[in-house]
Amino acid sequence: MFVIIGLVVVIGAIVGGYLMEKGNIRVLLQPAELLIIGGAAMGTVLIANPSHILKKIVSGFVGVFGGSKYGSRNIRRR
Repeated sequence: MFVIIGLVVVIGAIVGGYLMEKGNIRVLLQPAELLIIGGAAMGTVLIANPSHILKKIVSGFVGVFGGSKYGSRNIRRR
């Protein structure tokens, strides 16, 4: 649930800030813009962190978008 809320907050902040500066929203909805922004962000993470931290980032990312280990299948019914 927090992943969805976080994504909504991030996208809302980007779009809201862009519109506050009188930007055209259609500019953000282009694949080239997404590639530039996403690539710059990923490149910065790769440059700024050592490999053991990158492994933790990847495992955390998989954990966030993966299923819960405390799901309903693991609860014993009485």
